[in-house]
Amino acid sequence: MNLASITTPETILIIDDQEQNLHIIGTVLSMTGYKVIPASSGEEAFERLAASTPDLILLDMLMPGMSGIEVCNKIQENACWADIPIIFLSAKDDKKLIVQALECGGVDYVTKPFNKAELLSRVRTHLALKRTSELLRKLAEDKERVLDSSPDAICTFDAEGRCIRMSAACERIWGYLPEEMIGRAYLEFVHPEDRAKTGEIAAEIMAGTPTIGFENRYLRKDGSISHVMWSSRWSEADQCMFSVARDHTERHQQEKQIAEQAALIDQARHAIMVSDTGGYIVFWSKGAERVYGWTSAEAIGHHYEELLQPAPSKLKIAQRILGQKGAWNGELDKVSKTGARLTLDCRWTTLFNQAGLSISYLHIDTDITEWKRIELQFLRAQRLESIGTLASGIAHDLNNVLAPIMMSLTVLRGRFPDSETQELLDILESSAQHGAGMVRQILSFGRGVEGLKLEVEVGKLIIDLEKIIKDTFPKDILVRTEIPVVLRTVLGDPTQLHQVLLNLCVNARDAMPRGGTITLSAENISFDERDAALDGEASPGSYIMIQVVDTGTGMPPELIEKIFDPFFTTKEPGRGTGLGLPTTLTIVKSHGGILRVYSELEKGTKFRVYLPVYAEPSGAELAAEAPVLLRGKGELILVIDDEASIREIAKITLETFGYRVLLACEGAEAVAIYAGREKEIAAVLTDMMMPVMDGPTTIKALLGINPMARIIGSGGLSAESHVAQLAKLGVKEFLSKPYTVEKLLRTLRKILDPRA
Repeated sequence: MNLASITTPETILIIDDQEQNLHIIGTVLSMTGYKVIPASSGEEAFERLAASTPDLILLDMLMPGMSGIEVCNKIQENACWADIPIIFLSAKDDKKLIVQALECGGVDYVTKPFNKAELLSRVRTHLALKRTSELLRKLAEDKERVLDSSPDAICTFDAEGRCIRMSAACERIWGYLPEEMIGRAYLEFVHPEDRAKTGEIAAEIMAGTPTIGFENRYLRKDGSISHVMWSSRWSEADQCMFSVARDHTERHQQEKQIAEQAALIDQARHAIMVSDTGGYIVFWSKGAERVYGWTSAEAIGHHYEELLQPAPSKLKIAQRILGQKGAWNGELDKVSKTGARLTLDCRWTTLFNQAGLSISYLHIDTDITEWKRIELQFLRAQRLESIGTLASGIAHDLNNVLAPIMMSLTVLRGRFPDSETQELLDILESSAQHGAGMVRQILSFGRGVEGLKLEVEVGKLIIDLEKIIKDTFPKDILVRTEIPVVLRTVLGDPTQLHQVLLNLCVNARDAMPRGGTITLSAENISFDERDAALDGEASPGSYIMIQVVDTGTGMPPELIEKIFDPFFTTKEPGRGTGLGLPTTLTIVKSHGGILRVYSELEKGTKFRVYLPVYAEPSGAELAAEAPVLLRGKGELILVIDDEASIREIAKITLETFGYRVLLACEGAEAVAIYAGREKEIAAVLTDMMMPVMDGPTTIKALLGINPMARIIGSGGLSAESHVAQLAKLGVKEFLSKPYTVEKLLRTLRKILDPRA
């Protein structure tokens, strides 16, 4: 086998109808160094096979269309593909399915959900067996050249254990000419003490388990003993056992073999080492140098546990299994020369001498630290996707709850004009509007919906945040605010900007476990051409600079470089997701702003947020004008909503302002009402999300009755998706829940008096 064949990545074809399975398994195999070819069906798999022959196939047992068994049978029928090992994957641990899979030509059967280490171990095993099989097949095809030139003995035995063919090297190893051995049972030549063990191994080989590196003793023709290393496999087609035997008797041949093996080992990217039974390292590969950082000279002679500091609890389990079974495979955390904590996929094997006593341990470790990090991010991303889906449903329900509250406030203001009630209503309105803003933020987070951009007074945001800090933060944390009398405004989503400041304040709180001071300030600044050139990200112009300063523990420079990386956190498990500062940076950049951080250990941290100015200060506050509440003229309005509270408050509100109202709790009822009173009904207000017959379907039915029907849509989710739906139906007006009475009345007059 040449170097090219070792370094060229082996190819694995994955056949699975589940896209997620293709992605996860493909990522695992790609990170391990294999080339992956995905196929989502049997038909697509044969297209891939026609283009390129893989080294191994992972095949889902149960798939729509062409099942795994059918795919396997078809592959076996093609002589070009018949030797490709096929490992079946299935969610069912069913013995009948396992037998069926193996009988049709599969080499293994793995049950989902599988352990990553187990899957990789089985893949490696069957690829190694395939390489051995290919080598032996090549030797058989080119037997004349091999028999004449190979220093190893190439042997073939029948089912009874008799020698069928022996190469010329037999004389050097055993002292017999090939013709003296042919026809005789090979056990005749085995040392009497090794015959029982050799017979057991031979039985396993004939049962279909290839053996690589089995060593036993033989009696030479002159009575001396030779030590021979075997690699063997059983050929069902030829009904014989192919074997390669190497003489390990002479010292110079042992040294040659060790040199050859060491050269191959050093080509591997795995960390390969050997320790004696006392735990001291006796061999250290180049791969181990690359993974752990210590050179061979530095590592050999040191105790394995002292050098690599494996996790004690897992190490004890590994050592117990290794002692019981002679092999162990699993994950273990260790430390590199630089002190970095690494996660390794370990495969450990006990090495025995001819007497069957353990003499050393072979360690093959694969660094999967980066893969584990990517796996964790993938799982977190899946969790965030689920949260986003849930957030949309919550937002819809919350908006339906807030909608009647918002509409009730205007009616209540008219009925209870006393100042005490008006003050309570002001509090209710402020809370409801803040709740609506929070719902918009949930949608923005969950679905990536861009927030509504408004003119925002930064000073008011800071004052609101000051109250939150005083009410919710520990009492040993003080808050100070510094806001100029005249401050420009910015264009942005007030809820998102509120989240930016709150995230920075929460970080400041966590940096002061023993208390301290948070200072919130804002000021008007300008960047000229020179300032912008020095900053690199800023453009010349006017900005508002917001500062959040704490007196906490501070951060070293190497930590500051990582704080904006997604999922990076220094907080304890359960106290931080690593998304606060990345989200903050994303929001600031989406507003055209800049975020800077300055920190020193034990001297606190300062965050500066620069936001482009929207409007220059007027120098005086403008009094808010009371909204104009447009009254109706006795028009009949049909209100459709599956929420009873929204229907009732809409009826009370519209009747209070001069309209007559008909109510429908779902689309079919609304269509029936409209069909009977089409000429009387001046306008329709319909919810977009209703059970059975939703808003768009209801609107189509109403327009089928009267193409000129005046219709307003409403909904608790993002306006963008609903507005696009309505535009296709020719409906122009949409009210996003929760909406105010003023907006409802103004929208009604807009469609009822289009020329006004």
